Amino acid sequence: MAASREKITICIPQWQVKRYITVCLRAIRKYSARYDLEVIIVDNGSKDESLDYLRSLKWIRLIERPEETYTNWPTNVFTGWDLGLRQATGRFYVTMHSDVFVKADDWLDPLLEQMRQGPKVAGAGAWKLFLENPVYAWQKRVTGYLVDRVKQVVGRKEHVEWKVGHYPRDYCAMYRTEVLRREGLQFLLHEGKSPAYAKGGGYSIAAQLWDAGYETRVIPLREMAARVVHVAHGTAGVTKEKRMSERRRQRKLERKVEQIFQQPWVRALEADASLDEP
Repeated sequence: MAASREKITICIPQWQVKRYITVCLRAIRKYSARYDLEVIIVDNGSKDESLDYLRSLKWIRLIERPEETYTNWPTNVFTGWDLGLRQATGRFYVTMHSDVFVKADDWLDPLLEQMRQGPKVAGAGAWKLFLENPVYAWQKRVTGYLVDRVKQVVGRKEHVEWKVGHYPRDYCAMYRTEVLRREGLQFLLHEGKSPAYAKGGGYSIAAQLWDAGYETRVIPLREMAARVVHVAHGTAGVTKEKRMSERRRQRKLERKVEQIFQQPWVRALEADASLDEP
């Protein structure tokens, strides 16, 4: 696919993860020459050196929210994306996590390809079940179907999630900025709007798009995994305040984080301070 010169806004909420946000931003800088990018970082009350680092970068737009604390997670992630959306100038709006590291020059191409399928396609991303055990995936779809049928019988209107299919996971997803604004959609909705929206991971915004008459598309996770690395729950691997209560899961995550940071391409990004320059 040819390089895209359509402006793309990337918004990343951040809280005290300098090791992640440094590699995350340097990777975006290194592997995005083919795109016209605007990068917005929403800092949710950091009190460590990560905030000083972000303030030193002249090529990003930094939004500081000193009143936020880590205890507001994950609410402040969603409201951070809503705040970034209000200030975005790109035609497309990309939500990202700070533990997502780009590793290929064409990393946004699969998302752009889906968005170009027509104006009714308003969201694109990857979904995790593409690489799960097929039996497990089937069980989840059947269970979802049965739950939806029961709710319909008792008169509760819900999205038929098993049928609508895979929604874009918000760790790296693309949306049409104009559509989100025009329809007044939010990544975090106030209670009472609809119980069907009260889900994270990208489901809420996708459900709102479906209700407004738009489509979302997903690509196989393997296509995204070839272009970006997502640590997943990565903050718990480097920040004591967010450690998992289950020790076995925490140790597994910490080993995963160290393995990623030992990879040569990640170590090269950590060492290349020239990528911070304007």
